Amino acid sequence: MPNYEKLPTMNGDQIRVVVETPRGAAAKFSYDPKTRVFEFTRPLPVGNTYPYDWGFVPSTIGEDGDPLDGLIIHQAVSPPGIVINCNLLGALRVKQKDSEGSEFRNDRFVFRPHKQDSPDKPAMEESVPEDLRREIEQFFQSSVLGTGKTIRLKGWRDATEASALLRKGMKSFARKKRRVR
Repeated sequence: MPNYEKLPTMNGDQIRVVVETPRGAAAKFSYDPKTRVFEFTRPLPVGNTYPYDWGFVPSTIGEDGDPLDGLIIHQAVSPPGIVINCNLLGALRVKQKDSEGSEFRNDRFVFRPHKQDSPDKPAMEESVPEDLRREIEQFFQSSVLGTGKTIRLKGWRDATEASALLRKGMKSFARKKRRVR
């Protein structure tokens, strides 16, 4: 199995997003780069399911030391390991506190597939519509219940601002890669 974390971020003008957890899943799955498998991480709080495919942007690193997070807005249900070429719609800025009390940024990037096969209105937008923003915020607030983590939502960034944050994550990955050599 490939090492998804080292897959190039870009495919031409599109951003690659690796699906970890499919839309509709009541549990969180995560890719483990050491074993190169997708593993069960934890169940979501009762009644919660992922509203869209969830994954990460390869060859990036966020403040939490993990690849940048990505939510792909479309109607499909993609199995873990599928790589989707996407357009960036924006990002939800998130301040997270882990169970040990450490605070860091852990933004959620929002994408749509580059080639959309169905006329799904939210995915056809060039930004994240206001009603979808509220749904996404509610999901992320409730998804951390019972984990010992807390999150504070710090507002939305449009695609241009989110792209700058994404490039910062790409640069962090490149720096880490140089240090490891």
